[in-house]
Amino acid sequence: MILGAEVLVLSHRLSRPRLFGTGSNLTRDSVVVRLEDGDGQVGWGETYLVPGAVGAARAMADAVVGREPEAAAAELPAGPARHRWALGAVSMALDDLRARCRGVGVSALYGDRQRDRVRAYASSRGYLDGIPLEAAWTEEATAMWDAGFRAMKLRIGRYALDDEIAAIERLVSTGPAMIWMADGNGAYGLDESRHLGRALDALGFRWLEEPLPTDDYAAYAPLARDLAIPLAGGEILERAADAEPFLRAGSFDLVQPDVSICGGIGGLLEIAAAAARAHRYAVPHACSGAIALAATLQVLAVLPVPGDAPPWAEPMLEHDVGENPIRTSLLASPLELDDGWMSIPDGRGLGVDIDEGALRRLIA
Repeated sequence: MILGAEVLVLSHRLSRPRLFGTGSNLTRDSVVVRLEDGDGQVGWGETYLVPGAVGAARAMADAVVGREPEAAAAELPAGPARHRWALGAVSMALDDLRARCRGVGVSALYGDRQRDRVRAYASSRGYLDGIPLEAAWTEEATAMWDAGFRAMKLRIGRYALDDEIAAIERLVSTGPAMIWMADGNGAYGLDESRHLGRALDALGFRWLEEPLPTDDYAAYAPLARDLAIPLAGGEILERAADAEPFLRAGSFDLVQPDVSICGGIGGLLEIAAAAARAHRYAVPHACSGAIALAATLQVLAVLPVPGDAPPWAEPMLEHDVGENPIRTSLLASPLELDDGWMSIPDGRGLGVDIDEGALRRLIA
């Protein structure tokens, strides 16, 4: 039985602003849910700090106290609090706890393992104020190669398009031999996105992510039809029902559900199933801390991918590499790369142990 629930806000002020194509941030923040049962076992969940998430997570977490984890997990999605981002954290914590009670990994709650390791790609830290674009990209790509990554996603869209394309061309020709992707962060219009997509396709990029604003995914469909490079997006989609119209319209070749945003692992797998019905593919988005990263690995263990899927539909782990101790300091044993690949933990629950002292030092 669940005897205790906590909802904690973690925050870290960055040593320098993190800049993107259409914005910036000064802090890294997460909402963490901690559930404890009568045997002292603890389940953890995580989501992003967005309006309403803390209050909704507290309401949901308080509602499961006094319940058995299995019953609480079965009833949670139908409960009165519908904030999907908060649901992602509470559902994740319940999955972690009930898997620990069963003595299995979270992936076992959702099916048979399809793989024991996945390729991890470095998700760029973004632009750094005061550092020239090309120098920053070259330094980061070299550092990521040395850290063991063999695939990398550039965040683009802050400077003149042709200048950035020229810098990308030089990086690809002279930098590490990465598998490359690019994230436009919604910075472009339709014509610019066509120009960018054709340039990246000529350079062998695996996909182009969200070049257009994300408040109108329907506008992605004509762009996807015009481009040979696969178009990725949909990280803020909260439900399979939200994703289905865009998948049927062909807005994405790859949909990118986030386990913290779409209500947890079950919600992510529902979006992946909707993608399969539309003859599209799913590769998860992940840009938060260690707990959500571990949950994404558990999803990737069971994510079905057809045997005839193209190489760009490979189930990869997005691994944010920006400054964030919520990702780098919470695990008792860090997740490690081996020549670009990361093993999926096979221990109980999420397969990782949390250093509670380190976590509590980050409470806002």
